[in-house]
Amino acid sequence: MKRILAAAAVSLLFASSANALSVGLFELGINRDGDQPTPAGVTYALDASGLGSVSVLVAGAGPHFVLGFFDFEAGSFFDDEFGGTSGTPGAGESWEIDEPDFSFGNIHSNFVAGLLDDTNGIAPGSVDDVAMALGRSLAPVGGSTQVTFFTSVEAPDAPFYLWQTDDETGTTIYLWSSVAAVPEPGALALLGLGLGFLGAARRRR
Repeated sequence: MKRILAAAAVSLLFASSANALSVGLFELGINRDGDQPTPAGVTYALDASGLGSVSVLVAGAGPHFVLGFFDFEAGSFFDDEFGGTSGTPGAGESWEIDEPDFSFGNIHSNFVAGLLDDTNGIAPGSVDDVAMALGRSLAPVGGSTQVTFFTSVEAPDAPFYLWQTDDETGTTIYLWSSVAAVPEPGALALLGLGLGFLGAARRRR
């Protein structure tokens, strides 16, 4: 039986229909600065198949790291998948594709340790159970930063992403991430005040 890493976001069995390919998220984990698998400050926006986004809030000056671990299935079998990458990782971005530690892989162990090895253990030409993980290392000077992991069956317009394909169904699942600064409440208030003055000046004109 597979591990359940994030009960709030997993326990998603295949949702099948006669005209749609089945996708299910069997395992999901978030590791923020060693706090895992379900640290506070994580927002899940996932559909019934487990696809969507997971956002992780990081507060305060760095260094910090955030890792996302995803094990999807897209067919009747779990050991007929392979994976790959597209593009070039950005600064501070790490990744791994591998069998999820049930047989020969080490992606889950690396996820727990907070250090992905930037390798693909199940490249095209071989098949097995595939899991994917992405990481971001951050060094903000203060404030809050949001790391978001995205998954979809549509290829993204992103500079770097991972993908896994099910050999039986041909379904491909994509994983990518983004990093964005979160404005402080005071900054938002000042922005609103400035916009208010601008609107008043225009009305006077």
